[in-house]
Amino acid sequence: MPSELATQAIGILSPVFGEFMAKAKVTAACSLAGLDVESLTKLQKAQFAEKLRLTCVRALGERATNEIITKVMNL
Repeated sequence: MPSELATQAIGILSPVFGEFMAKAKVTAACSLAGLDVESLTKLQKAQFAEKLRLTCVRALGERATNEIITKVMNL
């Protein structure tokens, strides 16, 4: 089960990608950062957000990705 932070990030991504792809992107970002999606904490948020940016930018472009990352960093 994803951590509270991961669940909130999935909630931010779901309207854009759908729930399944949002979960996949959050899981991929954790994996790229060497983090565990089940124990992701706010202390790891910047590291996670950096990798989340990589998973989103190709599909969304810089502007939309920056908006998402800002929302995640404000969690």
